[in-house]
Amino acid sequence: MSHQTGIQCSEELKTLFSEAQNSDTFRMMKVIIDGETLVSTEQRDVEGDWEADYDSCVLPALEEKAPCYILYKLDTQNSSGYDFVFLAWSPDFAHIKAKMLYAATRATFKQTFGTRYIKDEVFGTVVDDVNLSGYQKHLTCAAAPPPLTMEEMEKAEIKKAETGVEIGAGTKRQVATGVAFPLEEAAIQQLQALKEGKVTYVQLDLDLTNETVTLVSASSDNVHAIAAQIPDDHARYHVFNFQHNHEGDNLDSIVFVYSCPGYKCSVKERMMFSTCKAPVIDFLEGSLSMDIQKKLEISEGSEFTQEFLYDALHPAKVVFKQQFSRPKGPGRGPRRMTRKQAE
Repeated sequence: MSHQTGIQCSEELKTLFSEAQNSDTFRMMKVIIDGETLVSTEQRDVEGDWEADYDSCVLPALEEKAPCYILYKLDTQNSSGYDFVFLAWSPDFAHIKAKMLYAATRATFKQTFGTRYIKDEVFGTVVDDVNLSGYQKHLTCAAAPPPLTMEEMEKAEIKKAETGVEIGAGTKRQVATGVAFPLEEAAIQQLQALKEGKVTYVQLDLDLTNETVTLVSASSDNVHAIAAQIPDDHARYHVFNFQHNHEGDNLDSIVFVYSCPGYKCSVKERMMFSTCKAPVIDFLEGSLSMDIQKKLEISEGSEFTQEFLYDALHPAKVVFKQQFSRPKGPGRGPRRMTRKQAE
């Protein structure tokens, strides 16, 4: 067996290991490095259950400036014997050389004792790390799921919203593409007015408390004025009748725009607006028979411009240009006859 520091367990310690692994009376053992050898300086026997004995056995064995190893026996067993908690104590005030020595010898200690007996391993620099409360926190953290990235959290929330929504008659319903909230009457009236040409712009919001789509504003403002109304800290839906000229024709094109200012609004708000978008569009096209020419997304009001809307509705046509054919290089050709000049 190779050893990182050359420090090995004493024969007495190996004997104590064998006895402790299947002993009903053993509870705790403290081990230190003495010269070039690992030795046990303290053992405790069982008095109550493992939780009742924990602090009374472990805490008195800790020294403020001296590292050590502690083996603490639990009441549970595995196929080999009792389960143990291995505590590696390395206090902040210990000498740096001692800390490095104990850190480098830790693997040797565990291999000699037998890693199959060690159920949990706890490293501590302060008492709160290794007391009973600290060990219980360690167990809680070990059982917790791994942390998620922001993107993973959003995907999990969206998936939860798409599959875990209660189905209510006449209120909200779950559909294949998202969650449908009912539109309030004022919003429906203004959308109908937009379809009839009485207004050209309607802005909608989600009331997450009452789970409805609400009206924010309705007007006949121009594109520049509408851009100034798009909030930079909340998501919104915008329905706009874009009146413009294209190739000599005056056109009215209804566009649906979803604005979401990135991480400036909450995860829940982004998630709900994303999952409710398709049902809102379905309502406009189905229940209101609105002909939506284009569905767009923006992150800020400055993107909402005349050019942006025009290019989205009438993308530039790519005209195929025939590649220039390079003429062939001059060849030798047929031999030419020259007439000899008279002398």
